[in-house]
Amino acid sequence: MSRYSNLTYLCICLVFLQSCYSLSNNTSTVKLEIVIPGKVLLPPEYKKIAVRYNNANIALNPNFTDYREDNVTFTDSTNLDSTASEIYFQNFIYYLKNQQFFDSIIELEPMNYSNIELNDSLVYAQFKIDEPEDTSKQQTINTEVFNFAKTVRSFSNPNSGKSKTKFVDPGFGLYSLENIQQIADSTVADLLLSFDFFESFDGIFSPKSTREAPDNWNIDNDYFNNSKQAIEVVNVMSCWNFYDLKKQEFTFSYIKTDPVKWIEPAYGLKEAKRILPPRRDAVLNAADIAGSRFAEFLAPHWIEVERMYYKSGQIEIKKTEELIKQNRWLEAAEIWKKNTTNKNKKIAAKSMFNMALACEMNGDMDAAIDWAVKSFYARHKDPYHSGSCQKYISILGQRKLDIKRIEGE
Repeated sequence: MSRYSNLTYLCICLVFLQSCYSLSNNTSTVKLEIVIPGKVLLPPEYKKIAVRYNNANIALNPNFTDYREDNVTFTDSTNLDSTASEIYFQNFIYYLKNQQFFDSIIELEPMNYSNIELNDSLVYAQFKIDEPEDTSKQQTINTEVFNFAKTVRSFSNPNSGKSKTKFVDPGFGLYSLENIQQIADSTVADLLLSFDFFESFDGIFSPKSTREAPDNWNIDNDYFNNSKQAIEVVNVMSCWNFYDLKKQEFTFSYIKTDPVKWIEPAYGLKEAKRILPPRRDAVLNAADIAGSRFAEFLAPHWIEVERMYYKSGQIEIKKTEELIKQNRWLEAAEIWKKNTTNKNKKIAAKSMFNMALACEMNGDMDAAIDWAVKSFYARHKDPYHSGSCQKYISILGQRKLDIKRIEGE
């Protein structure tokens, strides 16, 4: 082969490699905060809420004093759950206020159940658990109250020695119609969130522990069979009851268990206890985390996400990197928009993609989706770019739906 043939072959190879060159190079990311809806679809008219610490399980309850260390069960007499429940509630309030979704949040005076025994006889008199087919009984009681009463009964302490008794109301749980009317009149709130029950159970397990997880501990048994790590888990269970104060109705009972876990490599229990958090710290931190989780579950909240954008060596587009650092998105968008018609298809596709990001930053999801679709078709044969566009279009579509949910449309 002559040296001219070699040169020709080299040129063909360079052209081929350039044609295969992906837009995956010269990308960067930027962080932004977006609001996402909570899992509970609260009606948009609920703008003013009242919240109450009403934990009926505040006293030491022997059902929740045990904790595990591998195969051994210990008993704690410090009533750690009481402290944990207050941390849970206060962090829930703090987190909910920071989201600024509700117009106002009114914190009511807490109820002290330390010397009060709950009695669910009125509930079960109207709705017998062994007669579920009797629909006439079902019509006389709020089934949400019955679900709450079942929870209370399953964790009750019949030998508590408490001197006072409170009957669970078949229609309003730990309240009465008169209580709800008084709260509605005094607060002029739309909704009452009552934190009515809290408990936790916890344990620490080394790889040398029993090869089977305790029931309801939210630990996959495969973990014990395959892991060389120790795990500490705190299961936080909370019960919240919701009251529509405008209609003066018990609307919803929500019972939620949040597992909070710490996992570290360890050979045995002694090393696991040294590496993992002390039990008290773990329980209180788990309560703090679970309180935040419920606030996120309940209301729209802000999260930080990353978005990709394209950089370019083209002199004009290169200026946008500094504009992005200075959060000057409109000025960057002017440059990108000008280059969406660039004769260089790569530059055009990059500019279209970046225009989608600029529109998202400006809150215009429809325009952002439109630019992302255009960018896809401008360079759809590039697998990296087309995949990035499809992923971003999906993200933008979900954001559009989330915004509609938050705005109650």
